[in-house]
Amino acid sequence: MENNSQIFDALSRSTPNAIWGTLAMEVLARLGVETVIISPGSRSTPLVYAAVRNPKLKVIPVLDERSAAFFALGIAKRTGRPPALICTSGSAVANYAPAVAEADQSGTPLLILTADRAPEERHCGAGQTIDQIQYFGKQVRAFEELPLPDASPAAHHHLRQTLVHVLDRALQGNPGPVHLNFPFREPLAPLPDAEPLLSAEALENAATVLTRPAEAVPVVGRPDAVALERLASHQNGCIIVGDVNPGGPENAASFTHAIKTIARALGWPVLADVLNPLRTYAFDESVLITHYHAILRDPERAAKLAPTAVLQIGTLPTSKVLRNWLAGLDAATFLLPGRPVNTDPLHRIATVLQGDAFNLALILKTQSSNPDWQERWTRAQSDATSEIDAKLRATASLFGGKVPWLLSQCLPSGTAVFFANSLSVRYAEWFWRAGKGRGALLGNRGVNGIDGNLATAMGVAHSGAPTVLLCGDLAFLHDHAALLLTREMQGSLTIILLNNSGGGVFEHLPIAQHDTVYERYFATPQSIELPKLCEAHRIGYHNIPDWPTLEDLLREAPKGIRLLEIQTDRHADRDCLASIFN
Repeated sequence: MENNSQIFDALSRSTPNAIWGTLAMEVLARLGVETVIISPGSRSTPLVYAAVRNPKLKVIPVLDERSAAFFALGIAKRTGRPPALICTSGSAVANYAPAVAEADQSGTPLLILTADRAPEERHCGAGQTIDQIQYFGKQVRAFEELPLPDASPAAHHHLRQTLVHVLDRALQGNPGPVHLNFPFREPLAPLPDAEPLLSAEALENAATVLTRPAEAVPVVGRPDAVALERLASHQNGCIIVGDVNPGGPENAASFTHAIKTIARALGWPVLADVLNPLRTYAFDESVLITHYHAILRDPERAAKLAPTAVLQIGTLPTSKVLRNWLAGLDAATFLLPGRPVNTDPLHRIATVLQGDAFNLALILKTQSSNPDWQERWTRAQSDATSEIDAKLRATASLFGGKVPWLLSQCLPSGTAVFFANSLSVRYAEWFWRAGKGRGALLGNRGVNGIDGNLATAMGVAHSGAPTVLLCGDLAFLHDHAALLLTREMQGSLTIILLNNSGGGVFEHLPIAQHDTVYERYFATPQSIELPKLCEAHRIGYHNIPDWPTLEDLLREAPKGIRLLEIQTDRHADRDCLASIFN
């Protein structure tokens, strides 16, 4: 095989550890893994050394394991293929936990390779050692503890098939993270003067796999015929599409076409969250409802739009108004999770449909529709769009909610946007305008955590389309250690930082009325000089005084990272939001 003379040279066959690492990296490369992200450490030497020497792999060093894991998560969200993460033993493993939880909840494939001490060195006070067995519990699709490296052919075949198995578990049916624990005894580095323990031909034979692309496979199965008949018996229904990331632009276009086919067959409107392709790919806008949060705030109008059936595809959107409306409906509910997980936090009496949107689009036949029902929703969407557009267009002051509305209209075609959690993604759900030609819209809504948003966005931008991260000041500062990745990231990332001096989302909660504890313990404003922080990391900084300045800067996407700071007042933002919705 090409380049194997370098991969399988004498040095890579000098010790069992060297053979083990070389074989593991070569098998993963042949299975379609392209990127390996490593954090420095000693115990992982056999894996890191082999990864760096394998020309098929792109190896990226990241100092902090938490940032490394979220960076890998971003790459996986963009491509649909799992990168491999490598870390040393001990607390390094623990720093992967937040990203593993997000990958689990969002169905994002990751390969986690943790190095460990040999069994006789565990539970006896050896340094840099914790219990790593099944460390991530049920949050991974599979866990395997590898045996200590062995030079025998049987051991090598076992290693190969274990890797094939866990990669399959990361991608098939319910994509997600998998964890392999690699114990190593010393010597950890290859021995330059040692005689090879086996031939290059034997190692080549052990590395032979039936190759296939490392990409997620649709859920196998099709909806039950009786369930389909019940679904199609309703004329006044709604399709709710939540956070769905099909992985890659080709899959996104196919997913959009599938939803369009389902909507046409049923004659139902589609209420689409911002974190799926429907708002950015070509879609029939006469049935696409994006302002459901504003529409359903009016009880009288919400009652007139009550459906007799609801088809939920993926998870529920963020909007609490929408969720409360759904919870109060007397409607038949059909769930199409796309993965074998429970996606109904409202605990409705529901029929779960097998397969995914692609399966349903293929077998669902066109039904007779109710034009008046569609017209009601289309009119409500049109009215809400006109009113919201007019109010935002007239908003001259710097208001955080206007930013995603502006981005949806002025970003260059193909630009990806990552929305941090808290207010940023909510603003996007409420105000992002649907339109053709935009790039992927992404976020970490599996766990909805404040951690890792910057690192994930950097992973999305790495070797991909120009990317914009919209985030608040606390989300940025919580993850600013990810800026250490600046030299490694290849691509364009623009950080639009909504600096309202604290946690603006708490302004909309009852705790904001308790002045004695609110400001310090909930809003938690920070006093960081952002221009100096950017200077320390050698990234560009711009203060945005008005909307034309922002639009001018967004017309181009320079290489590397830049930060555009928009300073707003969280109390004024709260009042402006209320005036728009009221």
